Amino acid sequence: MNESILKKFFMIQRLQFKILHKELEKHGIHPGQPPMLMIVAKHEGVTQKRIAEELNVKPATVAIMLRRMERAGLIRREQDENDKRLQRVYLTEKGKLYCDFLKEHLKSVETVIVKGFTDAEKNQLESFLRRIIANLENRLRGEAND
Repeated sequence: MNESILKKFFMIQRLQFKILHKELEKHGIHPGQPPMLMIVAKHEGVTQKRIAEELNVKPATVAIMLRRMERAGLIRREQDENDKRLQRVYLTEKGKLYCDFLKEHLKSVETVIVKGFTDAEKNQLESFLRRIIANLENRLRGEAND
């Protein structure tokens, strides 16, 4: 192997990001917003703290992004009824439309990624990727327990 596997993963991620960013730019979506939109879509009423934990970023970073997304009409924030210190985050109709767009775009990028692969090769690739993820998760857990 001339290039490391890790370098190939980095290249794939970078190319996928460039393709996604190019499309997002056309629709006025900031590159950091898709992961946040997807978390809110999956967990309507999620807290800012939970978003920060999911994305492994500081709550202040999330606050800035949420403000930008709120101004763009993608999300709305409501104070928690039981704990006034918490704000819950919900998608607006526009946010839901953006999520649908993102899902479709990601599906089309995935189609490009596996173009020319047989079903057996796709299954094998998915199996390899699951194993890589498990290896990394085990490593992370191992380091946390040291």
